[in-house]
Amino acid sequence: MKIVFLIQNLYGIGGTIRSTVNLTAALAERHEVEVVSILRTADQPSFDIDARVTVRDLVDLRESSPDFAGDDPRQAQPSEDAAKGDTRGHHHCSLLTDERMAAYLAECDADMVIATRPALIAYLAKYGTRRYLKVGQEHWIHNGHSQRLRADLRELCPDLDVLVTVSEGDAEVYRTKMPFADTAVVSIPNSVPQPKVGPSTLDTKTIVAAGRLITVKRYPLLIEAFAKVAAERPDWRLRLYGKGPEAPHLQQVIDDLGLNGRALMMGPRSPIETEWAKGSIAAVSSQLESFGMTIVEAMRCGVPVVSVDCPYGPGEIISHGNDGLLVPEATPSALADALLRLIEDEPLRHAMGAAALRSAQRFDPAEIALRYERLYAEHMPARRARGLARLRDLGARTIAGARSLVPRKAADQPLRPQAPVTTHCLVRQDGGLTIRLIRESWATGVLATNALALRHRGTATTIEVPLVRAEDGAMEARLDRGAHRLAEGRWDVYQVRPGKRRRRLPAGLCDSRALVNAFPDLRRPLETWTPYATDTGELSLAVRARSMHAEVTDVVSASTGLTVHGLLINLPEGRPALTLLAVRRIARRAASSLDQDDATASSLDQDEETAPLLDQDEETDPSLDQDDVPGAQIALRAQAHLDGRFSCSVPYQRLMEARSHSHEVWDLYLRPGEEGQEGEPIRLGRFCDDIAERKGVERYPHQQMEEALVRPFYTAGNELSVRVVPVPDEDESTPLTEH
Repeated sequence: MKIVFLIQNLYGIGGTIRSTVNLTAALAERHEVEVVSILRTADQPSFDIDARVTVRDLVDLRESSPDFAGDDPRQAQPSEDAAKGDTRGHHHCSLLTDERMAAYLAECDADMVIATRPALIAYLAKYGTRRYLKVGQEHWIHNGHSQRLRADLRELCPDLDVLVTVSEGDAEVYRTKMPFADTAVVSIPNSVPQPKVGPSTLDTKTIVAAGRLITVKRYPLLIEAFAKVAAERPDWRLRLYGKGPEAPHLQQVIDDLGLNGRALMMGPRSPIETEWAKGSIAAVSSQLESFGMTIVEAMRCGVPVVSVDCPYGPGEIISHGNDGLLVPEATPSALADALLRLIEDEPLRHAMGAAALRSAQRFDPAEIALRYERLYAEHMPARRARGLARLRDLGARTIAGARSLVPRKAADQPLRPQAPVTTHCLVRQDGGLTIRLIRESWATGVLATNALALRHRGTATTIEVPLVRAEDGAMEARLDRGAHRLAEGRWDVYQVRPGKRRRRLPAGLCDSRALVNAFPDLRRPLETWTPYATDTGELSLAVRARSMHAEVTDVVSASTGLTVHGLLINLPEGRPALTLLAVRRIARRAASSLDQDDATASSLDQDEETAPLLDQDEETDPSLDQDDVPGAQIALRAQAHLDGRFSCSVPYQRLMEARSHSHEVWDLYLRPGEEGQEGEPIRLGRFCDDIAERKGVERYPHQQMEEALVRPFYTAGNELSVRVVPVPDEDESTPLTEH
């Protein structure tokens, strides 16, 4: 059988895209599957597409592509046929997409075509033919649509054979409010595959939430609930993954509640399962959830979910008190109480995590694929004899163990290229790394490499690590602390190919959960290896190596000054005398923004041939003699504690008194030793966790001092500094917040 999915933009990030990718991979086990993306906006999809799935793009909007259609006059004309009530979908459609979709659907030889949003349901209803089953998917909910879109769906759905909702509650709403004579309304949930990482150990003191940063997710409610949690359990952290228009507002909520460094805006992640596996509790605060992909994703990683009991998904997924908690009141207090219940009761948390792992298996893609096969068998009209002729030998074949209703002919199996190599990187408990190269089938070819190469970005130093075949057939390389000495900096990972140029390896899964709770040995030099995916999806390592180090564990920025707490690593035992040094570094870039420290030019993902790990605007020069301006260094008291911890403060007024430039950066050091016997200054930084680059994650608000704004920040090298800039004029357009 041939199945076609219509999707708006396969190259974005979202629940509809993710669920479609999961389902197509399962159906491709037995059927010919094609995904038609109306738009193409990137070279590669954000999610891994099964190699057996064909992808077809109708309108290519990549300016570098020879098929670029963005300058076609029809692309500038609004769509005449996409559902106008689907404002977001209609906005991305055009007269050109109308014409190309009409032509595609007229010639389509599929047995079943599935449209994944209302704008595409309109295309299928208007252009689809009687040759194939026409299925519309409702990934949101009826009651969440505008009146205009409900009217559109009332008009369009009678031209479909089936409308599929992702919750039974929403299906019942459709049956009640839109009773269609000939269009069946059925409920089939989204699918979530088994994660490629092991279950969470539930011991990281981390609450995880993920999704689009939009109003309906009610993340301010979650952040306010976490404020109560943090007051009672300051050792716990909240990590919020995703992107969206609400990001600046959410950061402001964090600033207003003083949760900087505790509630972290982590940005989007794909794949996300490694981040769920770092959590001990998952949290959902939505006003509406048509299904709840993130709920199932967390449960499949063995993480219990605390969710507001909103319509419709959470109540159909979570069994309250068994595999998670449903909160009946959408208040910060009620949500915080539920979170604290699982925080305080560790045995309950582990029991619910184990139950979540079991119950989430019902959303496996194989089970959901079977339901779509059954849908085809039950709803394909008898007049479509060609399709019905394929319904024979029911139960003769299986999809990953599930009973099949639609066997696949050998002739239906298209030839596919060999699957590309996928890279998985695991941080072991000893801090070493295991890098695995996985291919769908090694029988179809031999991997043309017997080693990996690691290349230091700053010095071009290269080391090779041998690959050996593991018991499961994958090839893996082990990097051990004792056998491999990696200099500080960024190391890029390459595949070594005999007689060919080395090729960067994709990041795949970076399972760095072992670093979340990492506690350094205070009596040994510091060495950390942090794997991460670059902006282009390639695997790199951020390596930190310090003979002595001042590890920051907490930063508090108040209106009058900065207080820092941390750990002293490999310093003399006891309570060494410490002096905090604030060392001025002139900001060499022009003052075009208050947030120059967040410029992308200084990220870890710079061009590999031209950029060092850290650029000099964001990283301290090796020498403290950075300029000859009087007052370039400010010495302040710091305190060492017997347990190896330290604390120190920077009064912002001292920076104001020493200020001699409009834009200044003050780098922070600890200098051990009594007066006259001082040792080498030690840079303050935060290296001992899984975050390769903190500056876009852990942010602090500006504090106004006289005519200046002061803000602590982490550099691209995760070292702590303070920036001082002028207060902008009222008519100046420069924003005060980061975006």
